[in-house]
Amino acid sequence: MQGFPGGLPDLAHLQATMNAIEHACSLIQMHMNPAEAESVIASLHSSHMPYQTCRFIIETSKVPNARFQAAGAIGDAAIREWGILIDENKRSLIIFCLQYVMEHASAPDAYVQSKVSAVAARLLKRGWLEFPEAEKAAILFEVKQSILGNHGSGPQFVGINFVESLVSEFSPSTSSDLGLPREFHEQCQSFLEMNYLKEFYCWAQAALLSVSNKILEHPTSVPEEKVCSAALRLMFQILNWDFKHTANEPDNSHSRINTLTSGIRHDAVMLKKFDHSLVKGLLGMMF
Repeated sequence: MQGFPGGLPDLAHLQATMNAIEHACSLIQMHMNPAEAESVIASLHSSHMPYQTCRFIIETSKVPNARFQAAGAIGDAAIREWGILIDENKRSLIIFCLQYVMEHASAPDAYVQSKVSAVAARLLKRGWLEFPEAEKAAILFEVKQSILGNHGSGPQFVGINFVESLVSEFSPSTSSDLGLPREFHEQCQSFLEMNYLKEFYCWAQAALLSVSNKILEHPTSVPEEKVCSAALRLMFQILNWDFKHTANEPDNSHSRINTLTSGIRHDAVMLKKFDHSLVKGLLGMMF
């Protein structure tokens, strides 16, 4: 992938590191030599520019826990080394994570895909105030296409899951540590609230409507049930957002905020008035 950081990889070194991480993961799983195993994994997380190694493990390893640890190491290293990465490196890491989860949407080890997706969300949040708006819009446009079902139910679920991780990152109560002052998080929170929350809600709503009929017609349609569950979860997450702006603000510069928050709150009221039997029926089929 063009712009992926880390220099030219050495295959023998990549293989040796992957073997070591896989062995450490198996030791932890068997509760054997946990200190030694944790030391090996910690060395990957703390190593300088581990991106090529982590990418190799994520793309090659047959051990889910090894892929999980490699994804986490990408996130930790990128946050730690953000200042020395060029913009192209940062974008490539985010795009790699998103492409991976989209391409492996039907993989059985969902927790690995969730981890990789969460790393993409964390890195996008880290670069939110410095990335040009057009670049963020381009990334989110591809996510939107997946959520609307244009690439199948697998990527649709993954897209919703990514946005859920993104909203969690922008919410003060669930955001991860980026080593940045509170003002950074507040600016990101305000920007997302003003410009994207209602849009995300509409995407989830559209996804929910797109699979509801399939679920009612085919009760055993598991992929669609997962999409429906994820869409409902994202909608409730947004409806429970701690809005900082209200429709009563007199400043005209906040007109878009007013429209967004009042629009979502109106949806919240309507949702509460919605036919609860249908909602309970859908949730009952999924859980």
